[in-house]
Amino acid sequence: MSYDTQQSTRTPSLSQARPASLWSQCRLQSPPPTTISRRGVAPPTTLSPSPFPRYGHALPANANASGELFLFGGLAQGTLRNDLYVISLEGLSATLLQTNGDIPSPRAGHASALVARVLIVWGGETRTRESRHGGKQDDDLYMLNLISREWTCVAVYGLSPVGRHGHTLTVVGTKICMFGGQVDGVFFNDLWSFDLHSLRKRPAWKLVEPAERPLRPSKRTSHICMPYEEKIILFGGADCDRHYNDTWEFDTTTKTWTELRCTGTIPSPRSGHSATVIGRVMYVFGGQGSDGSALGDLFAFDISDRHWHTFENIGFAPSPRAGHTLASLGTRVFVLGGRCAEDRDGQEPRDSAVFHEFDTALTHARFPDSRAYDRFSVASTLYE
Repeated sequence: MSYDTQQSTRTPSLSQARPASLWSQCRLQSPPPTTISRRGVAPPTTLSPSPFPRYGHALPANANASGELFLFGGLAQGTLRNDLYVISLEGLSATLLQTNGDIPSPRAGHASALVARVLIVWGGETRTRESRHGGKQDDDLYMLNLISREWTCVAVYGLSPVGRHGHTLTVVGTKICMFGGQVDGVFFNDLWSFDLHSLRKRPAWKLVEPAERPLRPSKRTSHICMPYEEKIILFGGADCDRHYNDTWEFDTTTKTWTELRCTGTIPSPRSGHSATVIGRVMYVFGGQGSDGSALGDLFAFDISDRHWHTFENIGFAPSPRAGHTLASLGTRVFVLGGRCAEDRDGQEPRDSAVFHEFDTALTHARFPDSRAYDRFSVASTLYE
């Protein structure tokens, strides 16, 4: 997916019940921005601008214990952004947060991860159209202390992955795993890990070489990678020639890739889709198909059974889109932002500024073991 660089008060307004739909929608409230307190400076009384519409932003796929999501960057109205919002899924609000320190430059197609009270950001398209033919992508690793709201650019030793966009970051234990992506028409299928424990001594990336070197996913960008126990589940993506709909599993213990033999209704090839995991089920929504069209279908992948399910005839649903994010809280799945099909014709997106919710509890009979895993079991002493 390429990133071409070239408001008003919101109040919660849940859509009217639609009998045939499992989706609901609302517009987020916009409280005043949260600023860093300074003597003699009064807090703002104006409202936070809406974070949407935008696409190519980064947002961890699971809310924290307080039901909050942290959205950073992306492309909005043709401009790369480096703003940070906290989205409250319980209060249905989006608040602009002021930060300081080593603030990352504006970017899109980057990836982020949340570990305890730290937001981690790496990569992305950081060059504007004017600078694209000169300079390199930002390959620094950034960490934001969500208590002090101060960014730190981590001084990394040794080799590190080349800057890129369309990659993924996945948290497994105390490690941040980065896979794939592209830069200047070059696609990657390398896997790197950054152990958070190394912050105490000598921060470093480590290139992960599979135990069986020939067996690994092909080079790709705009795929999804989700954690499941000690494994990483990969689906889809694209290179310069084709879109993919293969499903892979990487075992971080044995360092082996396995292409999964899946059953059920396998999603069509796509890129720019998004996913989140609830229990043993990975939910996938949207993306861009092989013909360049935006997709608006929803799938559920039972990781244990390796079986794909689809949802049909559910009535109202979010418009087809790519470059969005999916997130979850409890049994609920949320779709945020994205580039909708209408954008291609230069029309105002029908609902890219609207917050969409899908309650998986309504599918409980289909997925009986859908207990949410504890995403906060990795204790972190960062910035303490």
